[in-house]
Amino acid sequence: MDLTTAINALGSDYVSKVQDAMTQSVGTTDTNGDSTFDSIFNSVSGLLESTNSYIQQAQQAEIDFALGKMTNTHELGVYQQQANIALQYTVAIRDKALEAYREIMNMSI
Repeated sequence: MDLTTAINALGSDYVSKVQDAMTQSVGTTDTNGDSTFDSIFNSVSGLLESTNSYIQQAQQAEIDFALGKMTNTHELGVYQQQANIALQYTVAIRDKALEAYREIMNMSI
């Protein structure tokens, strides 16, 4: 497993999920915003599930390495780096969402 390929795939997966949520929210004509919220919530839920999956893979790789089932330290490092980057993407998206929320709440009407 190549680290660069794995990271590029991870990044494009996260970017496509965020873009899909934004496209769906822009394209809705619902006046009460339920479908907009649903699409964004589903996208965020998918991001969290992906991040959790990468973290679980890294934890399993660590266990396999400790038990001697995996001897390639490079592969272990790739799994750990994927989990780390997935978590960084998730935290960055959370931070931007909170920043946008604060900005909206500070708007004067």
